[in-house]
Amino acid sequence: MALRLLALTGLTAAAAAVTPQRRKNVLFVISDDLRPELPCYGCDHVLAPRTTALAKESITFTRAYAQQALCAPSRNSFLSGRRPAHTKSWQFVDDFREVGPDWTTLPGAFRKAGYQAVGCGKIFHPGLPPNQDLPYSWDRRMNTTWADWNNPNEPRCPQNTSWCSVEDTERFQDTQIASTALELLTNVTRDERPFFLAVGFRKPHVQWRAPTRAFDAYPPWNVSLASRPKGPQHSVDVAFHVPVHEIDVFTDWRACGGSQALTPAHNYPSECQQAWRRGYYAAVTFVDEQLGVVLDGLTARNRERDTVVVFFGDHGWHLGDQGEWMKMTNYENAVRVPLLVRVPWAPESAGRVVSAPVELVDLFPTLAGLAGVDVSYTSRESQPLDGRDLSPLFFGGAGDDTHVARSVYPRCVANASAAWKHNDCNDTPRRRFSHMGYSTRDERWRFTAWYEWSHLRLAPKGSPVAVELYDHAGDTGTCDGAGGSALEDYEWANVAGDHASVVEAQLARLERLFGIDAPIVDLY
Repeated sequence: MALRLLALTGLTAAAAAVTPQRRKNVLFVISDDLRPELPCYGCDHVLAPRTTALAKESITFTRAYAQQALCAPSRNSFLSGRRPAHTKSWQFVDDFREVGPDWTTLPGAFRKAGYQAVGCGKIFHPGLPPNQDLPYSWDRRMNTTWADWNNPNEPRCPQNTSWCSVEDTERFQDTQIASTALELLTNVTRDERPFFLAVGFRKPHVQWRAPTRAFDAYPPWNVSLASRPKGPQHSVDVAFHVPVHEIDVFTDWRACGGSQALTPAHNYPSECQQAWRRGYYAAVTFVDEQLGVVLDGLTARNRERDTVVVFFGDHGWHLGDQGEWMKMTNYENAVRVPLLVRVPWAPESAGRVVSAPVELVDLFPTLAGLAGVDVSYTSRESQPLDGRDLSPLFFGGAGDDTHVARSVYPRCVANASAAWKHNDCNDTPRRRFSHMGYSTRDERWRFTAWYEWSHLRLAPKGSPVAVELYDHAGDTGTCDGAGGSALEDYEWANVAGDHASVVEAQLARLERLFGIDAPIVDLY
């Protein structure tokens, strides 16, 4: 009851703050595959001055989590405000419109409220839903593709390599996305109506194409490797993933052994890992520059003081830690993301750090609350919003340290004797999944339970076939946390076998939170 009263009190304060002359705008900026390895998270080895400056004016959430570590499902979730269990989108095949034709999306809610809803870059994953959910979510068709360094014969930046550095940044997609965002800012600020502007940067998703100056910030000899480059001790095969489809297309990955060189017990040669980590960091620095371009454009148009700015990653990324590369797991580094939210009319929130767990599915109700947009009607849609309104946090409210973040990941195990190998479900119909992993993260523990998948019910069946328990005691969510880097010094050992009572309690809570019924058996 106390928590409920706090939320109501905070919401009243938020509503009071958005009733003056001009309605509030939203600048919604997504970075693809961005993990919280930034200076504002204590990671000073990364160069990102614009993100650092933004954090000083924002709330920095140190435990923000995506609902699935894959682009399309994550974006379907946070843009619809519903969890994957409700969107039924777990791969690159299905989208939420198949099950929620009446659902209002985040940009759609602002559009219904009289806002100009526009965007550029990668917002929804291309094609999921079709046409970026036009006309339901946006006022106009958006440009989502630009010419890039996509000539495989280009000697400076060939398409078939995972990274390259050149000076001609005008051909980089994120340069063009930032320029388009400035054009949109010019257009929407000429209109009296408020705006919701979404900007989706493509990096640091592979390929890591960045200007030479970004690579120069990371001399190869200064780039460290993951401190724990093998899979967690006592882990389970089904938890691990070799991203064969996304890495074997690059000649430099094939030269380092390709997907065949990666197993839970073996990672790539050190010189290969160092080059890839350097490429990722350079791409992060480049995205930081482009974020600055857009923020400067907002200031130049005199809309800085009445615009919420949100900057976050759609999910995390593995850089050789836990023996993994890319995303596609339920581990911390795959699902934890950076999340910065600047609310100029809540000055008490500037520079605040919130360690309570939050989720990307919370963005929809939170931004509506901060802007004073009524979304109560969504409770009457076929599936109400799943997220929480966090707007009270910006006006002095306390975070809920007891909240439990949730994520999922499907598996399509091809070989039971090596369940980690070629278990990609990215292009597999959901009725052909073999397993689903359900994961919870509280203040101390990450607990994951893997179930066989019911093709008939699109739900787990039976009891868990494997469980994982990882201890995050002392984890501050920053690179200078107790014990070293929180990005790589936790989840190094599955301790489920040492904590039977903890596993029992965690499993009971997980099944309650995910709505997993009593064990079932079916013929499919």
